[in-house]
Amino acid sequence: MKKYLFKTLIFLLACFAVITFVLLKYGGYVDYFYVKFTTPKAKSMIIGDSRSMQGIQPSVVNEALSSKDYSLPVFNYSFTIAQASMGPLYNESILKKLDTTSSSNGLFIISVTPWMFGSDKNNDNAKGEFREENSPPHNMHYVDVNPNYEYLLKNLQYFHFRTIFRQSAEMHKDGWLEEKNLPQSEAIFKAWKEGQSKIFDNMMEEYVVSDIRLESFHKLVIRLQEHGEVILVRMPIDSDFIEKEHLFYPSFDSDMERAAQKFNIPYFNFNKQFFATKFKTYDGHHLDKIGGQNFTKTLCDSIISIKNSINIPATR
Repeated sequence: MKKYLFKTLIFLLACFAVITFVLLKYGGYVDYFYVKFTTPKAKSMIIGDSRSMQGIQPSVVNEALSSKDYSLPVFNYSFTIAQASMGPLYNESILKKLDTTSSSNGLFIISVTPWMFGSDKNNDNAKGEFREENSPPHNMHYVDVNPNYEYLLKNLQYFHFRTIFRQSAEMHKDGWLEEKNLPQSEAIFKAWKEGQSKIFDNMMEEYVVSDIRLESFHKLVIRLQEHGEVILVRMPIDSDFIEKEHLFYPSFDSDMERAAQKFNIPYFNFNKQFFATKFKTYDGHHLDKIGGQNFTKTLCDSIISIKNSINIPATR
């Protein structure tokens, strides 16, 4: 019996060691959220859904805004639309990840989309019912531990160990997801875009715009303003997707503009004028690596322009 227990213990320790090695070395490949919970708390953050998770690159922000007195580096704490809906749960997780003890000059880029304010028709938000409650980051207590075994125990279904060998996408330590599997032909691009279009259509049928999510968004802005500057941005997507979003949430832009005015923060809408076609996507919805790099530079230029205009002394 003692030999059996000893062998079992050795086996479990060996499995534990292997899992720890995989998490430390390949965590950014086997799970696209895991790395977000193994990095230190952040003083500046990018917040949003998969558009910003793939399309706003922290390294570009850090370089472009290094001389602007922000508490850098910035960390990308975006997720997919299944997890990153505005609401009390996302607010709570953001504040867990934020270094509230020393962040006073932070930069908080909030990428907003109409879908982030949509709630499942079967959920009563007023009663605390939210579709995302059992998924990361909302089911995580520890958001800055490496290796993070809590994540492994609670979210094993998100792990895909075969991606260690395929490595078609990588979650970087700054929270940016680099998609490497890009369409190699126009036909593949169209097929992927059609897939995204179906997702939008399903959300239009299943979601309704939630006043509680909008209210939580306002509360988030207020809390973040205690620790720095807040920037709202609507990222560029293909024009036919913009039409779907307008059908779902017709007053979205005006609501964002009102919020920007109320809290005295900028709102950059990059779906106006020529922006929607200026930056390259790989499915009509998500910017590819080069498109994201160019977009992030343009966003930083807009932030610098606003900051410089505020700092210009009045003439007499």
